[in-house]
Amino acid sequence: MRGVSFLSFVFPKFCVACGSYDYFSEIIAVCKPCTKKHYLPQKQNPEPNQVKHPIDRFVFYDQAFYLQRRGHFEKTLFQALKFENERPLAKYFCLGQRALAKLLESDPPDLVTLVPSSPKSGPRPYHSAYAFLTKWKNLWKIRGDTSLRKVSVDKQSSLGFESRFFHAKKAFGFAKSDRIIAGLHVLIVDDIFTTGATVNEIARLYKQAGVRKVTCVVLLLSGGD
Repeated sequence: MRGVSFLSFVFPKFCVACGSYDYFSEIIAVCKPCTKKHYLPQKQNPEPNQVKHPIDRFVFYDQAFYLQRRGHFEKTLFQALKFENERPLAKYFCLGQRALAKLLESDPPDLVTLVPSSPKSGPRPYHSAYAFLTKWKNLWKIRGDTSLRKVSVDKQSSLGFESRFFHAKKAFGFAKSDRIIAGLHVLIVDDIFTTGATVNEIARLYKQAGVRKVTCVVLLLSGGD
């Protein structure tokens, strides 16, 4: 992590969870004691953070991974990141990304795309997973695909379980592009995995366009409250 800037001494960043201040809170908005208490138990899980394929539907993505599992603590921080503009928390939710990257070293992605949250920029244009997207674009030295568009104005988060699948079918599409993506390994990045309807539909669009493989990575796996 980079050093603390001079402005940090004038406007220190306190821990979002407990209100204390240290080097960690300045960088990721969560202090070291809170990080050890809440993040380390997840990190010590020997199993890779892979989302199990659902058996009640056809899955178009090849594999899906998550960085953290949602509990009460993670839910509170995630809401602060998305709705209270606590952007340093995006770095907290990137913890563990290096270990996850090692799982993909044998077949690294060729193209990465961020799941669009709205058809156009709105009052909250910052995407929760943007920091992670930037890190992995630099890590793999790959380009981002900007041809994916959200064509529906409805909010996926406001819909029920079944409605999410019907909405996802009509929510996304590709802008006209002459880019050739056939045979590529595409990485889809999103903030949270709830039902998987969104990433699965986007994976279907990419597979239909001829890509060889689709991997999904999300910051948070819903569940565990």
